[in-house]
Amino acid sequence: MDILNQISSQIAALNSGEKWHLSAQDLFISHADFHSLSIYISREAKKGQFSVSSPALLGSWVGSTAVTITKH
Repeated sequence: MDILNQISSQIAALNSGEKWHLSAQDLFISHADFHSLSIYISREAKKGQFSVSSPALLGSWVGSTAVTITKH
């Protein structure tokens, strides 16, 4: 649960329009854990404070181990 607090704090600290690239490797977590985390982040993004996208090179959420978060 601490990782969720760390991510929330990092997002809150971003300036409007600023982007943050987040990956499983950065967090030292497994692919499966990152997949669960990315689902949580995408649901939180629906609240409108930030948006989340998968890097263009990957083109799909399935198998992705990185996301880009943009603060609104």
